Formats: sequence, C-alpha cells, structure tokens
Amino acid sequence: MIEEIRLPRKDLVFMDTTTIPIIGFIGFGEAAFHISKGLRQDGIQAIHAFDVMADHPSAGIKIKERMETAEVNKDNSLEVLIKNCDVIFCATSAKYALEIAQDVANSFMKGKMYIDLNSASPSIKKEVAAVIETVGGLFVDAAVMAPVPPYGHKVPMLVSGTGAAKYELLMKQFGMDITFISETAGISSAMKMFRSIFMKGFTSLLLETLSASHEAGVDKEILASVQETLSGSTIEELANLLITRTAIHAERRVTEMNEVVATLNEMKLDATMAKAVKTKLQSIADMNLKNYFHGNVPTHYSDVLVAISERSTIK
Repeated sequence: MIEEIRLPRKDLVFMDTTTIPIIGFIGFGEAAFHISKGLRQDGIQAIHAFDVMADHPSAGIKIKERMETAEVNKDNSLEVLIKNCDVIFCATSAKYALEIAQDVANSFMKGKMYIDLNSASPSIKKEVAAVIETVGGLFVDAAVMAPVPPYGHKVPMLVSGTGAAKYELLMKQFGMDITFISETAGISSAMKMFRSIFMKGFTSLLLETLSASHEAGVDKEILASVQETLSGSTIEELANLLITRTAIHAERRVTEMNEVVATLNEMKLDATMAKAVKTKLQSIADMNLKNYFHGNVPTHYSDVLVAISERSTIK
C-alpha cells in the first residue's frame, strides 16, 4: 500500500525507495505501453498488466510483445492485478469504464489508487469515482491532453478526484506531467471534452475546407489566407475579434453559409461542417444578439457568452 502522505504538497520529497509504488494497467494498448516504458526508465521497478485480449490467438500477440518490450508482468485476472499493485490505471475504452470499475470493486483494497485514463464523460467519471470510493479506494479522473506516443509517461494530464493531489505528488517524482485541478471527479474530463470540441472540430473544418479548395486547385492559397488570419494573434485576441463580430453579424453570415453549402453541393462534395456552421450561426441569429448589444460590437467575447447564456432556450 502507498504510505499516507501528510506533508504539505510543495514540501513533500520522496527519498525512501520503499515508497516507490507497484503499478498496474487494466488494458495494455498503445497508451499503456508507452506510459509503462517511460515509467520503467524513470524508476518504477515493477509494473503489472491485465488485458482480456492478451491470450487471444491473434490480437494477443501484439499485447504480449508490448509487455515484453516494456518489461511488464502479465497478470491473468483483475483480482491478481489488484492484489499485486498499489496504483491501478484503467486504460481501456470509455464505454467499458464503469463496468470495469464495478468488476474491480469486488477485489479492491482500501487505500489503493485507481486512475481512469479513458476519454469518458464527466458523468461517467463521477459514477466510476463513486464505485471506487465506496470500497475505500482513492479515485483519480485523469484527462490525457495530448497524444501519448510522442510523450510517453510525460504526456500532460489534468487530474481531479479524491486521489488526485496524492497522485500528482507521488507520480511527478517519476517524470509524469500532472496538473492537479480539483478534488471533484469529472472536472478534468470536462476540460478535455471542451477542448475536444475545438481540436476535433478544427481538424474537421480544415479537412472540409482543404477538400473543397484542393478540388478547385487553390488549397495552397487557402492555407496561406487562413495562416494570415490566425498568425500574429493570441487565441483570446481571435476570440475577441471573431466571436464579438459574429454576435452582431450572425444573420448575414447565415446567408453566406447558404451559398457555401450550395457551392459544395454543386461540386458534389461533403458539406457536413458547412451545414453545422450554418446551423450554429442560425441559432445565434435567432437570439437577436444584435438587438441585445444595440447594434454595437461588444468589447470582449465573454460579453457574448453571457448574452448567449441569458437567451439560450437549451437549459
């Protein structure tokens, strides 16, 4: 078991090797593999893993190769893994997160730490936390904020939950990049979900934009034009420029997006993102924010967010 940490967070230094935890992974896919390799290199002496596919005649081959490469011990059941380890990472899939936690709870021992790395919703993380905490475990909602392979165990993580502060203290000594957010499970995952709206949305917008411009033979010119708009400003400056003006000009931009959709249809190209943009702009136009701001462009994007919150019918 991990020793109880009683010193203030900033003053704690782990010097005694007896505090080095034994790590366990439920699921041993790409993320678990790269994190394990890094942890072994930075001082973790024992890592175990249980993967339900480890003995599969085809899929199991890759899993076992990863375990051997990372010098990870293969456990044959969840019960054995829990018994062997102090800190247990769940790195499977969001759709199995709650089910696995319920299975784990049958053999979980008080004081152990359970870190859910899955990209699950805040509500799922709260349910998982309740299961783990009911049996005396410390729960950590870990939101992985970048692709794991380039970073390995040093991939940036935002953490929340009853065990989050202790997890940050314990694992930073092994090179992990952990930022404590809150003692409330679900907060860090919410931050990841919100960021994903932009990152996945931006990628999808870029793909649709470049597909159309490539078809017309102007993709390099479009990239240069977008680069000119995006460069030289911080994200907050862009938000203040784009969101505030959209609040006033949403209706006109809906009309423009109608033409964009028509253009893509004529080219027989996918217009999924263009249609979504039109729908979003229409929802802003329906709020009549132009009247709310008396026709004047607000000075800060947060003013628009307040107005949207006040006028939104979706609560």
